[in-house]
Order: sequence, then C-alpha cells, then structure tokens
Amino acid sequence: MRRLRFAIVALALLSLAACEQGLLRGPPRVEAPISYGPQTERQIEVSLQRYRSLVLAMDAKAVSEMYAPDGVWERQSGPLVGRNAIRQALENTGGVQVQSIEMTTSYISYNGPAVVHTGDFQQTAKLPNGKIVSAAGRFEATWLRSDSGIWWIKRMLTRPNAKPPGN
Repeated sequence: MRRLRFAIVALALLSLAACEQGLLRGPPRVEAPISYGPQTERQIEVSLQRYRSLVLAMDAKAVSEMYAPDGVWERQSGPLVGRNAIRQALENTGGVQVQSIEMTTSYISYNGPAVVHTGDFQQTAKLPNGKIVSAAGRFEATWLRSDSGIWWIKRMLTRPNAKPPGN
C-alpha cells in the first residue's frame, strides 16, 4: 500500500514538473486586432516615410531597429532574419550609396494584429565604380505594433519590375 501511494505521489510530481513551464508563463498572450481607419493608416504612412528616410541616410542601425526583433527582410539573394542580420547586411554594402528612394502606398489591409501595406518603390544607387543604377518595383510590408505603440516591420518584401528582354 505504501509503495502504491509513493508511486501515485511520484507520478503526480512528474506530471506537475512537466507542466511547470506552462504554469510559470501564465495564459497565452492574444494580440488585439488593429483598429481600422485613418489614424492607423496615418501611423503606417509616417512609419514608412521614416523607414524611407533612414534607408536614404544609410543608417543601418536605425533601419534594423524598425524591424521586429524576429523581423524578416526578403531579398532576391535570400531572406535576412532578425535585427542583427539586417543591420550587418546594411553595414556591408561594399560602398553602394543610396541616392534616392521613393515609396508610395497602393493599399493597406488589416489582418488581426498586423497591417499589410503594399505599394511601389523607386530607388537610385551609386555603385563603388561610380555607376548610377535604378530599380523600381513593388513592396509589401507587414507591420506590427509593439507593446509601446511603435510600429515594427515584421516582414519587408521588395519585388523589382522585370526588365524587358535584351536589357
């Protein structure tokens, strides 16, 4: 009988130990949906223009901090995940200098706690050899609001326009 009680107590303790981490964390956090409307859309536009200005200034640290801690920058050469990876890539451009960048909104959609922002971009850069190159295309940014109310980029994707054959 004593062994049976011991076995039951041991099983109960093992069960509690397995659940301990869940008990310490508390209930799962549920993100509140973003409010629809002009106020949110103005905030997104201001955030996009800040992003654009920081890219133009080539401020790698500030640009990377506009991303969520686990934010993703989707590039043709492969995605970068996290602020450190994004900052390092921006710091190591090999002498490329952004000369101009424009980003204009086509539409904004709401997806629970996220805002999906789509539009067009045009960028001109100066290569280390002095050559000026331009790119244009579409962008899609997924924005999340931090606990402190700052809009972070969860994911930024740019798709350059296809060049006509022969160019």
